[in-house]
Amino acid sequence: MTVVWSAIIPTYNRAHLVAHAIESALDQRSPADGEVEVIVVDDESSDTTPELAASFGTRIIYMRQANRREGAARNQGAERASGAYLAFLDSDDYWLPGKLAADLDRFEQSDKPALVYSRGRNVDTADRFIGERRLFTPQGDVFWYLAREAFIPMSTVAVRADAFRACGGFVEDRDLSGTADWELWLRLAARWPVGFVDRVGTCIRVHERNMSADPAYMERAMLSAVRHALADPVIADRARGRERFIRACMYVTIAVNAYTNRRRRRTWLWLARALAMWPPQVLDARFWGAALRALVGPTFASRMRHVASA
Repeated sequence: MTVVWSAIIPTYNRAHLVAHAIESALDQRSPADGEVEVIVVDDESSDTTPELAASFGTRIIYMRQANRREGAARNQGAERASGAYLAFLDSDDYWLPGKLAADLDRFEQSDKPALVYSRGRNVDTADRFIGERRLFTPQGDVFWYLAREAFIPMSTVAVRADAFRACGGFVEDRDLSGTADWELWLRLAARWPVGFVDRVGTCIRVHERNMSADPAYMERAMLSAVRHALADPVIADRARGRERFIRACMYVTIAVNAYTNRRRRRTWLWLARALAMWPPQVLDARFWGAALRALVGPTFASRMRHVASA
């Protein structure tokens, strides 16, 4: 059977979670849709990940690399991949049945997108439902939407292998860890259409070891992502004259992350920097949404959400 899909799962010290991710990828196999190869790239885990991977036998391709973070692991998996499409799954997330089949239907539509994404559902480590991800879901030419906001969740994404390789894959900069996906999606969106599948195909685990839970770490990663993105010649051409807009939008993203982690002073600092970088930001609803949340505080905002859902 022809290998249509290569599911790439980078992992590091998540032996307690990665088995669920692997099983969900193996469950995507369907004779009607072609073979799915599952590639697990271990970023030098020190737990029982190698033994767990061995328990799957020949059902998966297991690779191990020196610790170089998730971007390098995804690239190594892509080098080994033989599928026409690459689907990326973080080791703490998992797919729902039929996810790749729905993605394939979208890839085969007339606009031939280079990247396809779908909806994600937040769950905790016990797989209990937390909430649906209600982000903006444009398709087609989404370059400026992506420049404004990183709305495409990593584990919902599938990419044409030829487009991935033409763009050079993920940037392997350790400072970019946590935002390398946005930077690559922006490069892809600068060149080709993006497709959207209007269904929940991925469960995304929210837990204290998520990278986004470390504001200082994410600040460095987000700033690195903008720097690398603007160094790309195609992006540079499309962004000419609006580079400050892209930087200001990332500053708002940093502010939102700081607020989420209860760092209100950092929230105000980055909102002020966003306004100084691109004054028209004051007209953006996303800017004012972040400012309003910072003003009322997380406790009040949480209470209002509770009242609204009661």
